[in-house]
Amino acid sequence: MAGAQQELVVRGEQVERVFINYRDGRYVVNRRYQRKLIWTIEEKQSFIDSIIQGFPVPIILLAEPLGRNDGTLEIIDGMQRMNAITSFIGNDYEIDGGYFDLNTFATTKDLLDRGVLQQKMPILDREKCLAIASYPVPLSIYEAARGESVEEVFRRINSGGRQLSRQELRAAGATDAFADCVRKISARVRGDTSNSDLLQLAEMRKISITNRELDYGISADEVFWVMNGILTKDQLRQSRDEEMVADLVAYMVSDEPVPSRTELLDDYYGATFPLTAASKARFDAIDQAIRKRGSELVDLDYQRVHDALILLLDQARTTFTGLIFPNGNGGNPVPRYFQAVFLAFYDLIVRRSMVVSDRSGLIDCLTACGKSINIQDGGRWGAENRGKTVNSVVGWIQGYFEDDKNPDPAKVHWVTKLQNLLTNSKTEQAAYDFKQGFYTLGAHPLFDDGSFAKIIETCAAIANIGKGHKGYILVGIAENAATAARVQDVFGVHPLTYGGFYVTGVEHEAQHSGKNLDQMFQEITDRIIRSELSEPLRSYINSHLKCVQYFDKTIFVFEVLGQNGPSHVGGRWPERQGAQVKDVSPDRLGTLFERFQ
Repeated sequence: MAGAQQELVVRGEQVERVFINYRDGRYVVNRRYQRKLIWTIEEKQSFIDSIIQGFPVPIILLAEPLGRNDGTLEIIDGMQRMNAITSFIGNDYEIDGGYFDLNTFATTKDLLDRGVLQQKMPILDREKCLAIASYPVPLSIYEAARGESVEEVFRRINSGGRQLSRQELRAAGATDAFADCVRKISARVRGDTSNSDLLQLAEMRKISITNRELDYGISADEVFWVMNGILTKDQLRQSRDEEMVADLVAYMVSDEPVPSRTELLDDYYGATFPLTAASKARFDAIDQAIRKRGSELVDLDYQRVHDALILLLDQARTTFTGLIFPNGNGGNPVPRYFQAVFLAFYDLIVRRSMVVSDRSGLIDCLTACGKSINIQDGGRWGAENRGKTVNSVVGWIQGYFEDDKNPDPAKVHWVTKLQNLLTNSKTEQAAYDFKQGFYTLGAHPLFDDGSFAKIIETCAAIANIGKGHKGYILVGIAENAATAARVQDVFGVHPLTYGGFYVTGVEHEAQHSGKNLDQMFQEITDRIIRSELSEPLRSYINSHLKCVQYFDKTIFVFEVLGQNGPSHVGGRWPERQGAQVKDVSPDRLGTLFERFQ
């Protein structure tokens, strides 16, 4: 019996042991149902104060899923609390005017002595630090749990709706095509994507929406929705951005305009209780609509439209709200105005296969158009009014579009996609690599054969992470300011910056060598074919090589996929060790091959 195989173990775990497990990577987060790290500095400080005072705190629920033999525990409930504890011990923030004393217990003292952690000043009273270190954190471990039961437990724990927003509760454990598609698109737009749904708790901080006084993650002010005045920071924290995406995707894949209202979103997610025949019919219809178009293509459709808007706003040098309400809108968010414009762009770009032909004219047309967009007030937006509003915007702007002479349903600007990959590299460093270009940075730049050989070697190393493991090598991106400055000195190129990366592009190298980008692309593919990279990886790299546009910069993208067996370069078997590439020694070849069994 399934129930007999699942045991619930309850125990108190001292803060020091919790921190040790955290440093060892034992706590993981499943992004299929877990929300972002969203606690403010005040919420974290309040929780730590409860520990100092010796007050009881809510139990943290962990799961040990069946079939996972790496000793990790999945956080079902208590991610915010767990992060509050571990980040305070790590000196991310202070309480009562002081930081945790890293000399309090052996683990943190060792990290301090080795320079892994830095002690911030002033130091919190030692008595308070000891009280924190010895506090027994209540943990409940759900052993031998099946994946679907973990998601059901998460949904039930939060069924009261007080801990989670309505959208987070809808999404908790939802596995249908619609929910999965919305989740992935939403993460792309926010910029908090990750290669895998399973992340160590320590990695979550790098891609979570952060706030003042917390020096990590993605600033809420820089997220597309907030930066453009479409949603507020508080609405972002409550996952209203996912509601927006869900609303847009439902309209995109439906044959006729659909209304926008809370009850429909509940139906789309299968979160209506009790379930009625009408609710079930809507759930099935939206699920089939996504499957009919294909989740990946719906994702690409959204990206194409989203990036067209980003490029438009970049040229206009303003925000979305600043464009349609240049004289201000009283500071109010404008979600329905954004929907109207986005869906009008979708109608032209995707449904009619058109492209923007006159961006300057389009900017002029949309400037101050907010006062002319007929938006229905209230909690519901009827299908008829919504459809008429979208069509009216289409009528205004279609003159600035033209038929796409080279239609490609998978065509997408790599504005959002590239930014996502740069963010992903922070949580899975081994699967990514960056090169400023193909040429040397001396007084007389030449094609760098040694660097290209390293690219080929790194392709094999990334593929050897494991079967089906995907990674990327991006050429045209400098990892540090010094390299970007050198590119600027040699070629006069001003880089674009994003998330600590410097996008230099490769156009200047093509121009320097007397080639156009098509000729440069052909040269790179020829070099891949002539390389000693083993098959079938060599053919995969060659057929998936991309030359993409990021604003005015061109990037070469080497897409890597782990094959059915290990890959080699001229008889050498490279692998990734962090950001380094090392050859696998003969005595470890057996271990390498075991990864692919």
